[in-house]
Amino acid sequence: MSTKAPRLRFSIVAPQGTNLELAGFDGAAAWRTLADTAALARTCGYDTLWLEDRTDTLPRRELQPVTECWTALGALAATVPDIGLGLLSAAPPHRNALLLAKQAAGVDIISGGRFTLGLSMAPHLPEHVAAGTVRPGTGTGPALAETIEALRSLWSGIRTSVDGTAFTLAGAHAVPVPVQSRLPLVVRVDAAHPDAPGLLPEAAVRQCAAVQWQGEPDEVARAVTEFGLRREKLGLDPAGTRHALLAECRVFDDQVSRDRWLASPHVVAFWSHHPDLLALRSLYGTVEQVLERAERYAAAGVTEFVLWFRDYPKTESLRRVAEEVAPRLPAPAHGTDTEEV
Repeated sequence: MSTKAPRLRFSIVAPQGTNLELAGFDGAAAWRTLADTAALARTCGYDTLWLEDRTDTLPRRELQPVTECWTALGALAATVPDIGLGLLSAAPPHRNALLLAKQAAGVDIISGGRFTLGLSMAPHLPEHVAAGTVRPGTGTGPALAETIEALRSLWSGIRTSVDGTAFTLAGAHAVPVPVQSRLPLVVRVDAAHPDAPGLLPEAAVRQCAAVQWQGEPDEVARAVTEFGLRREKLGLDPAGTRHALLAECRVFDDQVSRDRWLASPHVVAFWSHHPDLLALRSLYGTVEQVLERAERYAAAGVTEFVLWFRDYPKTESLRRVAEEVAPRLPAPAHGTDTEEV
């Protein structure tokens, strides 16, 4: 284990088509856009490139391209070095735990140990119901706990049996195992929920290397504090889990441009939310405004920013965050940036 000086981490969610940002592209153009963005993120010094396990678009389900995540990750793992690779898997039990373990181990092997697997506490999406893998209204908590325990067992290289409420395994194994002795797990939670940390099953609190929160700064601060208390009650070090912010970002030259963009009718239709409400949990604005909001999140306990750029497929905001925002943010007051070697 090597320990580096504390620093804020910056990662990106790739333009995959899931938010209609690649509408009108054909499959080849969509892949080129994703691959080129991954190469640029590496050049700009981002820590991790995240993809999502999605097959459909939001907020509207449209016949537009969405690049399949595991195929893309395998290609990126082999061709884009020196950047972490992450995937937010669909909420359990939409994906079979054994297949998920095999896919994650495969990407970790191909990448030489650069993979992180994310798991979601979000409700199941219409595409999961359309695929016939979950019923409307199905909760994710018990399935998440069972999936985490199954993954850890499968990645240890032993035969694994599960007789759970969400799924079963009967002597399954997932060999070869990942390169990393303990492949990192991350869980994504909406901090706006009044019982956000309480929603997480104990397995997630114990096992996850990081939590990706969504929400306003005060909501995230409350969730970080309450998550730390849950860790303490379990006899665990609160600093043993990193806290990240998942947010949208767009950098503007001036506030007039930002306000005009937020007021444009197509933006309101695209989000299916009022833009003022979304802006409260996003990093939209001039460099100074983005810096100010990022500092508020850092004060709330966030040590990593996972950003999806609202100007995709363009990369201006991606570049400007790397060049004009990240270098000006101070190191976190607590915690270390550690890597297993």
